[in-house]
Amino acid sequence: RYMALGAAPVRSVNGLTGEVVLTAADVTAVPAGEAVLLAGDQTVEGTKTFAVPPATAAAPATDDALTRRGYVDAVSAAGTWSPSAMGFHGWSFDPAASSANSVQYCINGWVYLIGIPLHAPALVKNVVFYVPGYAGNNALSSSSYAGLYTAAGKRVGLTASLTTLIPATEGRTVICPLSAQYDAQPGLYWVALVVNGPSPNSNGPAFMRGASMGEAPGGSARMPGKFIRHGRLGVTGQTSLPTAFDPGTVVADSNAIWAALS
Repeated sequence: RYMALGAAPVRSVNGLTGEVVLTAADVTAVPAGEAVLLAGDQTVEGTKTFAVPPATAAAPATDDALTRRGYVDAVSAAGTWSPSAMGFHGWSFDPAASSANSVQYCINGWVYLIGIPLHAPALVKNVVFYVPGYAGNNALSSSSYAGLYTAAGKRVGLTASLTTLIPATEGRTVICPLSAQYDAQPGLYWVALVVNGPSPNSNGPAFMRGASMGEAPGGSARMPGKFIRHGRLGVTGQTSLPTAFDPGTVVADSNAIWAALS
């Protein structure tokens, strides 16, 4: 049986009449070949931004496969100790490689710089030292501080006076909170240290350091113009840490003091 033309219930489609030819846009559909498949292989071109990054629990099977951060963190330093294993965001070197028979007693008023690389974003709340020994006895003056600087020489963190942070000890990790936490991006940073008060210097806190050789210790071995890993500011007699300094003025003649960020 047939229905008379005028009796057909559908007279238009999406506002179109006559011989109706629909495109994907007419019905708010995705054109063929442009949809992301939920299964099967597909080549996706162009730059894509994900509101929620794709995640996978599986380890990568090929060199260019996407993988999770936990996998990368686990294998990036396979077989070695990493700062994160000890609870740090980064350190100047593995503390187990420190000198077995010498420590660093700081010269009053010198600003020591200790380089630390960060390979991932980190919320830095503390700078950390290891103090092998300190008798206390009020040897430190209130003009002793630690701070955090970018590779451009800008101060981005400062501690309270070290008189309140370094106790008498025969060896301990000393955590020095920053007055304000810092949202650090990957890059190179300096922990700065200025000590005042001890006379002689050996009355002050001893800081763990790496072994050194030569009049200018080799801890800052580098190519010309590169970041100075261990150094100091050229000015002396400082009772505070500057808000900024010119990295070009850093003197590369300091021992490798150990420090970390957490």
